[in-house]
Formats: sequence, structure tokens, C-alpha cells
Amino acid sequence: MKTAMNILIGIILLAVALSFILVYANTHPPRYSLFVPPSQYKIAYEDVAFSTNDHVLLRGWLLKPNSRKQPLPAILICHGLGANRSDFTELAASLVNRGYMVLTFDFRAHGESGGGRSSLGYHEQLDVAAALGYLRSRAGVDPERIGIFGFSLGGSTAILTAAAQGGIKAVIADSAFTSLRDQARTAITGFYHLPSFPFLPLTMFGYRLYFLTSVDDVDPEKAVQKLSPVPVLIIAGEGDDLIPMENGKRLYAAAREPKELWIISSSQHGGTMAAAGPKYEKRVGEFFDKYLK
Repeated sequence: MKTAMNILIGIILLAVALSFILVYANTHPPRYSLFVPPSQYKIAYEDVAFSTNDHVLLRGWLLKPNSRKQPLPAILICHGLGANRSDFTELAASLVNRGYMVLTFDFRAHGESGGGRSSLGYHEQLDVAAALGYLRSRAGVDPERIGIFGFSLGGSTAILTAAAQGGIKAVIADSAFTSLRDQARTAITGFYHLPSFPFLPLTMFGYRLYFLTSVDDVDPEKAVQKLSPVPVLIIAGEGDDLIPMENGKRLYAAAREPKELWIISSSQHGGTMAAAGPKYEKRVGEFFDKYLK
């Protein structure tokens, strides 16, 4: 009897420890070393820095079109978990060539920005808010014509921030998750191949202890309902196993008009742009042109 009890206690402790390790591992992504400056696409830019309300220093690039027309519409680009601002330099350059000022930046705990951990969408809303504030403060930017593009974590955070803050004129979210709870379940059962119980409630508890908030405070599916009349384009990858296509369909269903849904046949997470080829930059550009110009 005593041996059985010891085994049970050991299993429980192992499950708790593993759950907390999962929380730590996913909130401390390694810093991605990719460096693709806008100069590679012959785009003028400057290194910029700005601080969030909780005093995290963020670094980015402000890309500028060769245009005498001012003030100009602007786009904020938000990368995914574990990436950095270089991930979307090519897309940023294509938007600059359409006449937009573009700000790309590193989220906290990513790239060259400060911070030691990612809250997977909660504190990152402060990052997006700070980036938007910086854009609005820049000479040459029309503060009434600003749009956001976000991928994965960046897409979910873009929806959350735009819904809460207001003043955004267009949102594009590629491969965004519906909620952090849903995404945790998908990662635990699909990526780590662990049972939902007890690991889902244990990781939710670990997240609450670590960030002093609930995963239910990161719910883009609920937030996207509040975006209207701001137009939103939801992009999803048909073959995405990390953030399955169903996330995009649910976000689209929850959103109110004006809204668009684009399903791209892609074999992996992050493969939508490559799979769509030149059509990707064209559709993203035309969407922003429609609502910001």
C-alpha cells in the first residue's frame, strides 16, 4: 500500500514538474539570429527604439518610401513566437513600395528587444500599443491611417490590441490562434503528444502563477467580435498542424463585417507566404490599399 502511494505521489509530482517545464519552455523562446535589413531590398530605413508602459525597451526598423507626399499611411508588422523583425522584411519592403511607412519591431524577449520572457499574447499587447504610439508620434505618418499585419502570435496580439485600443483602420492576421487555452490544448495533445488531463489544467495553473493572469485573458476569438467596423483579413494555412486552419475559420466566423477569409494550401506553420508566392504580397497590399488609401 505504501509503495503504491509513493508511486502515485511520484507520478503526480512528475506531471506537475513537466507541466511547469512546458510553461517555461514556451515562454522563453531562443532568440532567433536571422538578420535581413531593409537595405537588402534597397529600402531606406532607420533603427528605432521605444519603451512600453511596463518599461521594456523594444527595438525595430522604420522603413520609409521615397515619396514627397505626406502624411503617409503606415503599417505595423508583428512577427510570431521565436522569430524577430527580419521575418517579414520582404513583405515590409513591398508595402513601402506601395507608399506606406512601415514599422517592424522585435517583441519583448525576442531579437534585440528587452525582456526575458514571452507571455504569449498578454503583455505583448503593451508592445503593440507602444509600437502604435511610436508610429503616431512620427512626422510624416498619418495617425488616422494605420493598419496592422501580424503572423501567429503577432496576429493574435494584433487582434487583441486593435479591439481594445481602437484607432486602427485595418487588420490582417495570418495563422492566428483563437485563444491561448485552445492553443495550449493543441500543443499539449498534438505537438507534445500528452493527454489533455492533467497537463492542460496544470499548465494553465502554471501560467497563472507565472504571469498573475489567466490564459482566458488571451482570447482573440472573443476580441475579434469587437473589431467592426474595422475591416479584418484572416489568413490560415490548410496544412498547418501547429495552429490548424480551423482557428482561422473560427476567427472569421466570430468577426463581423467587413471581413475576409483566405485559406492557403500550406504544408506547415509559417508556410502561407511561400505557398502563395507573389499573390501574398499582392493581396495584403490590395487589402491595405482598399482601407487606408
